[in-house]
Amino acid sequence: METLGIVGGGTMGLAIARGAIRARLVAPARVTVAEIHADRHAPFRELGCRVTTAAPHAFEQGCTVLAVKPFQAASVMAAAGRPDHPVLLISVMAGVPSDALRGALGPQVRVVRAMPNTPCLLGEGMTGIARGAGATESDERIAENLFASLGRTLLVRESEIDAITAVSGSGPAYIYLVAELMEQAARALGLGEADARRLVLQTVIGAGRLMRESGADPAELRRAVTTPAGTTAAAIGVLEARGVPSAFIDAIVAARERASALSQESGAALRAGQAE
Repeated sequence: METLGIVGGGTMGLAIARGAIRARLVAPARVTVAEIHADRHAPFRELGCRVTTAAPHAFEQGCTVLAVKPFQAASVMAAAGRPDHPVLLISVMAGVPSDALRGALGPQVRVVRAMPNTPCLLGEGMTGIARGAGATESDERIAENLFASLGRTLLVRESEIDAITAVSGSGPAYIYLVAELMEQAARALGLGEADARRLVLQTVIGAGRLMRESGADPAELRRAVTTPAGTTAAAIGVLEARGVPSAFIDAIVAARERASALSQESGAALRAGQAE
């Protein structure tokens, strides 16, 4: 990767810049970041990146990551115009189809979609990657190498990206909710706030590491902790009786359906903008 453009200087844009530079995929001076909010420029300048407030400058690069919110897509496309040179566009926007992006930016643009999650900030992310409109296997490998610098990757079809969004993109929030509720329960049982946080934090970290490093099925690990008629069995029994397992699955399905709805809405909005 000779050059890298990043449109959007939020947390994910910064994580991508740091990961690419740390992995030596691109030299800092060859990274151009477009961010309209000047108060977000400093961390990128500290990395040695070029920073601008104009999106078209980022699209001058051969590979550009689009790391803005989905509702900002139309305005960014309008500002960028239609590049007159080949551009690999890697979009991390949920719910914005690749054909709509290519339609807005023109045939010179090849689109790969990526769905990372916030642990990318620590190099422990999970990113689903899908080849989109006009993209080649080589483009897919470039995106895979980029996000491998931020954690683990999984190649999928674009039709599966909404499911990736629901499972791993939104997934950290589910874990945080469980941790939040565990802390509330600990405090209700008389433990202090600091002790509750320490107990839950290490439990979540340890359980995640054990699942990854053992390679065991989560159900197998759960059964290993659940002695018949024991304390864990009592807790699991309440969760099952209250319908928590099925509700959890329904929640992830709802997230996927919302991602699909956003895809239709944003695609229609971008196509309408092209028709005007």
